[in-house]
Amino acid sequence: MQRAGAGALFERFLRLKAQLEAQGLFDEARKRPLPAFARRIGVVTSLAGAALHDVLAALTRRAPHVQVIVYPSPVQGVDAPPALCAAIELASRRAEVETLIVCRGGGSLEDLWAFNDERVVRAIAAASMPVVCGVGHETDITLADLAADLRAPTPTAAAELAAPLRDDCLAQLDGIAMALRSRLQRMLDAHAQWLDRASMRLLRPSQGVHQHARRLELLGQRLRHGAARPLEQASAALPRLEGHLRRAAALSLALQRQRLNGIAGRLRSL
Repeated sequence: MQRAGAGALFERFLRLKAQLEAQGLFDEARKRPLPAFARRIGVVTSLAGAALHDVLAALTRRAPHVQVIVYPSPVQGVDAPPALCAAIELASRRAEVETLIVCRGGGSLEDLWAFNDERVVRAIAAASMPVVCGVGHETDITLADLAADLRAPTPTAAAELAAPLRDDCLAQLDGIAMALRSRLQRMLDAHAQWLDRASMRLLRPSQGVHQHARRLELLGQRLRHGAARPLEQASAALPRLEGHLRRAAALSLALQRQRLNGIAGRLRSL
């Protein structure tokens, strides 16, 4: 006899899920964004499974320029959890890929149980690069999916999320190149206008000379007019000053004669 319901394995799954969730391994705050333009992508899966073929086909179709490095590992059975941990740790230690895909095809809960192993979940959480987990089909959810930085419903979807479509990248580059060409053309037009104005000034230097000559002539006229007016005023004032001087001299001489006459009379009296 056995108890009816979800089964002992699923109950174990729920207990482990609650334990790891309480430790913060599934928190959204620790999720890292994927690189926008990854050049090298790592894949942890079995060499004999269909998941590797699906991932390689999707990457070849979407982004043939991306280099793929495979870290092989069994994905089912007793030996799968330590092998998966070793492959993930090797990718983290070598640090040669920018995104890591951990994947396998569909199966029963027992078939996918290696991705519910606590060791595998902790290895994914401790990976040095963002991890995309695509295990099973869309309805299959493992603890590895919850610990990964991004969950994909299938291995093919994991590849599509890890590498952007090459055509989209090329279209974005074309837009950037067009904006750069437009800005460069505006700069060239502005410099060309400045050069045209400078060349016109260089081709007609006499115009500047004439402007300076005219300015000097105006300054000379102002200087001549400014010096002549004080001279005219001084010349007009000379006769008046001469009369004042003569009258002052005559008055001074008369006063001196009176003083001398007085002194001579006193001298005669003595």
